[in-house]
Amino acid sequence: MSDSNGGKRQRKKVRASHVIFLSVAVLCTIGLAWWQWARFQSGSGTFQNLGYAFQWPLFGAFFIFAYRKYMEYENDRIDAENHSDDPDFLYQADAEQFDPQTTTIDEDFLPPRPTIDVETFNELNTPRRGAPRDSGESTP
Repeated sequence: MSDSNGGKRQRKKVRASHVIFLSVAVLCTIGLAWWQWARFQSGSGTFQNLGYAFQWPLFGAFFIFAYRKYMEYENDRIDAENHSDDPDFLYQADAEQFDPQTTTIDEDFLPPRPTIDVETFNELNTPRRGAPRDSGESTP
């Protein structure tokens, strides 16, 4: 994946194959929405078909959203890799982006943990199965 520019990786670009695959996926979801709409309008249609008719286009929109986020994350990773000399380049990129936002929780926010001594703990957790019975019966 590296080329002649000193081992730097190129940013990912939108390719025709990506657009074609994404278009087919979105067209399939639109087709399924149309099919569910037709089922809803038929005599045997239910509100479940109406719900699916509205849901399928949302799946198509999610395909587009997921592809855009994938491209954004991959390009961010490539940029971080290209701008770093350290093999821990992902940690450096995250530190640059998120370190100023480090927060702590106040001690008063959480309830205190219960404390228990060892004898009380052992008394509460004594095994009850397989203990000898006091009834005097013998087991065969």
